[in-house]
Amino acid sequence: MRSRRTRLVQRALLALLVVVSAAVVWGLRRPQGSGPSAVTRPPVTPGGGSTAKDVVFLRFREGAQQIEVKARAQAGQEGGSTRLLGAEVTFPYVAEGKTQSATIRAEECLYQPQPLRVSFRGKVHLRTEDGFELETEQLDYAAEDATTRSDVDVSFRQGSTSGSGRGLLYDAKAGELQLQQNVRLRIEQEGQVPADVEAASLRVLRPEQRSYLEGGVVVRQGARELRCATLQLNLSGDLRRIERASAIEDAELRISGASVPGTPTGSGSAGEKRLHGRKLTFSFREKGALDEVTAVNPASLEILPGPGQARERRQVDSDLIRFRFDEQGRLIQLEAQGGGPEARRTVMSAEPIGVKGAPARRVASLNAIIDVVPETGQLSGASFEGDVQFSDGARQAFAQRAEYAEATGLLKLAGEPRLRDPAQGSELVARRIELGTRSHSVVADEEVRHTLTRSARGSRPASPGGEEPTVFLCRHFEYDQTAKTGRYSDNALMRSGHDEIRAPLIVVEEPAEGRRRLSASGGVGSLLHPRPEKGKSREPQPIETRSRELVYEESERRVVYTGEVELRQGDMLTKSPTATVFLTGEGTTVERAVAGEPVEVRQGTRRATGERGTYTAKDETLVLVGEKVVLLEAERRIEGRVLTFQSGSDRIRVDGREEVRSEAVLKRKDHPRP
Repeated sequence: MRSRRTRLVQRALLALLVVVSAAVVWGLRRPQGSGPSAVTRPPVTPGGGSTAKDVVFLRFREGAQQIEVKARAQAGQEGGSTRLLGAEVTFPYVAEGKTQSATIRAEECLYQPQPLRVSFRGKVHLRTEDGFELETEQLDYAAEDATTRSDVDVSFRQGSTSGSGRGLLYDAKAGELQLQQNVRLRIEQEGQVPADVEAASLRVLRPEQRSYLEGGVVVRQGARELRCATLQLNLSGDLRRIERASAIEDAELRISGASVPGTPTGSGSAGEKRLHGRKLTFSFREKGALDEVTAVNPASLEILPGPGQARERRQVDSDLIRFRFDEQGRLIQLEAQGGGPEARRTVMSAEPIGVKGAPARRVASLNAIIDVVPETGQLSGASFEGDVQFSDGARQAFAQRAEYAEATGLLKLAGEPRLRDPAQGSELVARRIELGTRSHSVVADEEVRHTLTRSARGSRPASPGGEEPTVFLCRHFEYDQTAKTGRYSDNALMRSGHDEIRAPLIVVEEPAEGRRRLSASGGVGSLLHPRPEKGKSREPQPIETRSRELVYEESERRVVYTGEVELRQGDMLTKSPTATVFLTGEGTTVERAVAGEPVEVRQGTRRATGERGTYTAKDETLVLVGEKVVLLEAERRIEGRVLTFQSGSDRIRVDGREEVRSEAVLKRKDHPRP
């Protein structure tokens, strides 16, 4: 009887030590001083016994091993059971090839031979040679179903590790241990923050090498807190090490001031992290350090800012999020995978805190890999793959691949990238697009096409064209949000309808609403198409201009050309240092153009010079004025103060000075256009 009871108590002891080991491993360190992993179970034969006064002494021997039972007194029979007072049972066991001993003490012990039952009552205390202690007020053994039970509170301790619960049940046949209520564990190790575990109940299944903490499970260690409905522990073959742990149903892991999870607490100014999932799975390396943590169905990581960090809440949502750790147990990478049963996508977002109405930045893709600085747990960068979508308020971007750098806040898009801003009527496509997620800057390279429409409110493009969309083409584009300036360079072209401007560099600035400014430099060419006068079907000839530089002021409705300006319409050509084209009040078409000073006009073989020339689109006439206007044609020379050309006409008019008013009508000879 004593031998059987010994084996059962030892099995219960072993199961409790497994729980202690599990809690220690959760503390991210290998347990120090585990309990016995094997118990000898020899058949026991009586060796002898005696009674001296009030002392009862029994001994059971098997070879060199013996089990001893002492009692202060035998208090007679109780319902077929022998009652011993002040009982003490000492028994041997073998762990890791070493024989050790354990002792059970209780105020009384009831022994029933048929069916075999043993009950300890009153201050029951079990202690092993290696320092494990178990205390309760009741401990019962029943041989017919091979169970050991305590219906009251149980507490235990192994060195600096302790625990408690209510309602202990050990089933030897099934190899199952239960703590049925109020499970509490505490692990204290030198140099480590204590770890505390709470649960409604505990089950340990030795044949399956698994343990289950169930019902409102809470694990706390310093800044870390895990909550779930069930915590499952998969144990190694010797039951001394956790290989995997799974937090199941409404699992949430919170870490304050450290990375998620694995970076030592107090490692910088990181804010709180919250990892959610229907299931969180933890796998461990040989020495107990974390290897991977996986959250699934679905998974969500929330990161709040720490002191000195940007006031924004970050979140990663996906079907699966996997955390990878280095050999020191420090987080180095997160991998998120979408496309689960509900076709979820991986979403990484950043939402400003305390800023009413501020839009959240958001990147969605099929898969994402997020890199982490192991020393601090801070995000260093991320890569996104498969149907990437970025949004920041009304601004939206699309690509097949994207790379994000935390230090610069830049998001690089590749694989048919495009950027849309419906509020501004803007769409940008290129082979590569780079977005400043914090600065709102934009850089695009190769085959750049930027389209601006006038359909959106307040989105009038800075162009002298009509109501058609404005399109910019170039090889390189940069937009500075702070200066509100866009730069189109390397063979830049701006086109609106049939109107266009070409230059090595085109710059669009918007210092204030309605005051946009367009400038072009490095050798400019433009083509403007005046609209026909109302009631006329024939369209005027387009105005083609060349110059070194060009400036368009939206508020002034004018285009200023400087530097060797050539302005041509039909058969008329003007050359001057500067020229200004004035647009109509709507800024949609040419009203007039002024060239000078001085200005030279050519029409066929005619040459004329003056101080200023004014072209009027309405009647397609060019008026040249000056103190001395000179017209040269063949061998004739005519001087006056006003000279009027009619586009496409064979006639011109020269007016003399006011005091000597004269008029000459000349026929133009057709000659090749210079």
